[in-house]
Amino acid sequence: MVYLKHEQHLSYERVTQLCHDLFGVVVSEGGANVILQRAGEAAHPVAAAIGVQVAQSAIIGSDETGARVAGRNWWQWGFRSAVGVYFLIRASRGAQVIAEVMGEQWAECWISDCLSAQLKAPAQRRQLCLAHQLRDLPRLVFHQPRLQRAVAMQALFREAIHLGKRRAELSSQGYARRVSEVERRLADLLRQRVRSPEARRLRARYRLHRAHLIVFLHCSGVPPDNNVCERALRSSVIHRKVTNGFRSEWGAHAYAALATIIETAKLQGTVSSTHCLTSWGRRSCRSWPIKTRE
Repeated sequence: MVYLKHEQHLSYERVTQLCHDLFGVVVSEGGANVILQRAGEAAHPVAAAIGVQVAQSAIIGSDETGARVAGRNWWQWGFRSAVGVYFLIRASRGAQVIAEVMGEQWAECWISDCLSAQLKAPAQRRQLCLAHQLRDLPRLVFHQPRLQRAVAMQALFREAIHLGKRRAELSSQGYARRVSEVERRLADLLRQRVRSPEARRLRARYRLHRAHLIVFLHCSGVPPDNNVCERALRSSVIHRKVTNGFRSEWGAHAYAALATIIETAKLQGTVSSTHCLTSWGRRSCRSWPIKTRE
């Protein structure tokens, strides 16, 4: 039931019809709702334990997307590390959500976009997502095709990403020399004058976050972008578009807890999400009051 609702994004009507037609299980829409509510309650402590493990990780990526809860605009937060993926759905997009997850923990490196709340995350270093920057620069080039500085900055970011991927292939001296060259070219581009307001705004952003642009070249294990968090949130975006959101707050919290378990199972790669839900459900949930057709 959880798999059909949360992974395949089916409505209650289609879930009950599918159970009847394929499995011979007669369950009402209200019964399906009760099953999901109980599953969410059983999933909360497991998801909370995953959240603690994620908060204790050295490298954490975070992203957020919109969510509709009881007709209101909420936010679904995603936190990903090497050990798991943790989701929360909250009414706020502020830094207090990150503080709720992290507690007293500090990450060695935080990977995110330029959202002000993300920039307040407790971390010793932070890496701005270069994929976001590579999406912003083409828009600037489109409006000003002759702006060669934007083209050069775009090429430099791509070269830096390529250099990070070749780190293991190069000698330590050769790699350090190439990183120094990237640093020098970046400094030169940021010193150049620009005229258009759009270019000045983008240059001001890069000057402000100069220390967070190419941290991945200096810290092994830090990716240059936050794409893994965006991919982890993709299923939730599809769920939102198909279902138009959650009718209740408990439904949103249950979805976040169950999505945490599913995505962590996918990340660890030990079992499929269906097997994970089946084995976890047998351990954690009571027998559902459903009637099987003979």
